[in-house]
Amino acid sequence: MHLDKFDPAKSGRPLPRLAKAALGTILLFGVGSVAMAQNMVMRSTGPSASSYPAGKKMANDAKISLKAQDQVTILTKSGTRVLKGPGTFSLAKGGGSASTASRRLSSFISNRGSSRARTGAVRAAGAAAVETPHNPNLWFLDVTKGGKFCVADADALVVWRPDYTGSATASIVEPENGNVTEIAWRKGSALKAWPKDVLPVTDGASFRLLGSNVPQSVEVNFVVLQNQPTDLDDAASMLIENGCSGQLDLLVDTLNLNNGESADQG
Repeated sequence: MHLDKFDPAKSGRPLPRLAKAALGTILLFGVGSVAMAQNMVMRSTGPSASSYPAGKKMANDAKISLKAQDQVTILTKSGTRVLKGPGTFSLAKGGGSASTASRRLSSFISNRGSSRARTGAVRAAGAAAVETPHNPNLWFLDVTKGGKFCVADADALVVWRPDYTGSATASIVEPENGNVTEIAWRKGSALKAWPKDVLPVTDGASFRLLGSNVPQSVEVNFVVLQNQPTDLDDAASMLIENGCSGQLDLLVDTLNLNNGESADQG
């Protein structure tokens, strides 16, 4: 079994491979300001969902008419808005500060491979808030989540684990032949380089992942992007077009994290 020896905590500085991934992300989106999609549908549920499919672009003066049980999440240049029906909403109104959204997203996409993950408060009904780790980078592969995963740089894929309080391992299984490759994290380290020398990252490749402290295995299907996104609008469109719903959810959730923004209701 191959054990990749990537460990930022041990080295004390980001390794070139990880730095390359972070730098590439910075170049894609920029640090000081992030190009924001003016208005794009990110999620939609309810009776009117077919009228507002994910990826639909809308003008600044557009009005959205929703029925009861409808909920639409819109990405605007000032962040995200969640609209709940019934009601008619104007995209020209509402939204937060564009600079605030830009700073929040810049922090998310320019993460330099820190082994520390952000946490977000999740409050269950009648229970105290519980701190849960939040994936710090759009292009980090979460070992606990399966499905399609869009890869921006096949040579610099990083595997992230939510629980980094202790040491852990993960088995990467090749479905075609059953071969197993292991990676390992030291206590306090959340990141590990994908073992590309043994398991090249190619478009359409599938692997099953099982972490030592994860209740069940997940299957990941790689989609290697042919063209790297140039801005947020482009990135969101690529995630939608390629069915990378987990990363799209992460993108939306990151924009909303610590935003304190409530849904607009009719």
